[in-house]
Amino acid sequence: VPEIQRTNLAQVVLLLKSLGVDDLLRFNFMDAPPQDNILNSMYQLWVYGGLDNTGALTALGRKMVEFPLDPALSKMLIQAEVLECTDEVVTIVSMLSVPSVFFRPKGREEDSDNAREKFFVPESDHLTLLNVYK
Repeated sequence: VPEIQRTNLAQVVLLLKSLGVDDLLRFNFMDAPPQDNILNSMYQLWVYGGLDNTGALTALGRKMVEFPLDPALSKMLIQAEVLECTDEVVTIVSMLSVPSVFFRPKGREEDSDNAREKFFVPESDHLTLLNVYK
């Protein structure tokens, strides 16, 4: 099964919208994804504020498409500037963009869990990642 048929299409939808493709359901994909995937991605982008009620790209969506990231992460970066916490959010987004920093080697699971506990924030995995970095 081609990747475009089994993955989140939000970034693809955002890019196509920025290129002026208005009707994504009739776009001539080489391997067309299920229409439900396209509609779900459009809904997700609407929730993020990247698309308006008519499915058109918003000013925020135009900013989001500039980042080579999942739209959720690009929205985090854009909002970080507004909330004046850019350094922290850049760190969190960076850590979410790489393989997990937590490693549990066989036979040392307890040692690994104890080490992770030093950074653990019960309310937020994101703050746990920030603690690991700092």
